[in-house]
Amino acid sequence: MPRLIRAALERAGVGGPDRVSSGVDVVGDIAIVRLAEFNRREKKRVGESLLDQVKNLRVVLEQEGGIEGEYRLRRLSHLAGEKRTLTLHRENGCAFKVDVARTYFSPRLSTERLRVAEGVGPGEKVLNMFAGVGPFSILIAKRAGVRVTSCEVNAYAAELHEENDRLNKVEELVDVINGDAMGLPRLVRTKFDRILLPHPSQADKFLATALELAKKGGRLVYYRHLPAVDEEEAAKMLRAELKGLLPPKSRSSLRRVRDVGPRWIEMAADVRLPA
Repeated sequence: MPRLIRAALERAGVGGPDRVSSGVDVVGDIAIVRLAEFNRREKKRVGESLLDQVKNLRVVLEQEGGIEGEYRLRRLSHLAGEKRTLTLHRENGCAFKVDVARTYFSPRLSTERLRVAEGVGPGEKVLNMFAGVGPFSILIAKRAGVRVTSCEVNAYAAELHEENDRLNKVEELVDVINGDAMGLPRLVRTKFDRILLPHPSQADKFLATALELAKKGGRLVYYRHLPAVDEEEAAKMLRAELKGLLPPKSRSSLRRVRDVGPRWIEMAADVRLPA
C-alpha cells in the first residue's frame, strides 16, 4: 500500500490499509481516492487527513467505480476541501489544465508520456488519436519540436487542449481536431510517421483507421488493457491480437506499462510497419 494513503488512514484512525484497494491519484492540487469499504463519516476523515498531510492539496474527491463511457470519465464525489474539479497539473516541464470530472487524465502515465516523447525523431509528423487535454501531444511538440495532430471526441477536453497548447507555447505546432477518431481519414490529407493509440480499452477498434493514416515504414504506439496474471501472459495475448490486425512483416516490441487492477495489466506495443 502506498505510503500516502497508509499515513492518511493512520492519522484518520479508521482502520488498516487492507480496506483500500489502491493508492491516491494526485492531479494538480486534487487528490482522488477509492474508499468503497468505508462509511461516509470515515471517508470525510480520510479526506481531511490527506489535506492536513499534504500541504499543496486543496481538494479531496472519491472515485466511485472505474473509468466509464465514451469520454472515459470518473464518477467523483466531494470529500474534503474546496468544491471544484478543475486544476492545474504540472509534469515533465509542462503545465496542463485538467478537469478530473469532465475529462480523462491519469497522472500515473507521466513516465510513459516522457518515454514516448523521447522516442520521436526530428521532422516526424505525429498523430495522437485520443489526445484528451493534450499531455502526450504537448510534451512531444515541446521536446521534439515536431508537428502533432491531436484528435479528441470530448469537446470540453479539446477546448482545454487548445488552452494548454497556448499555456505551453506550442500552439503553432499542435492542431486539435474535435471529433471521432474513426472519421480522421476524411478530415486529414496527410500520412503520419508516428501514430499514438492511447485508448487501452478500445484501441483494437481503431487500428484499421490508424493503418490507413500511417506512412509506409511508419510507427504505431498501441496500448491495451489485458486480463492477465503476469507480463508474460499479457504479452502472449497482445502478440496474438496484433497478429490478426497488423499487415505482414510488421515488427512489434512489447512492454508492460503498469498494473491497472487485480489481474489487469496495461501493455504497449511499439510497432514498425513494413516499408
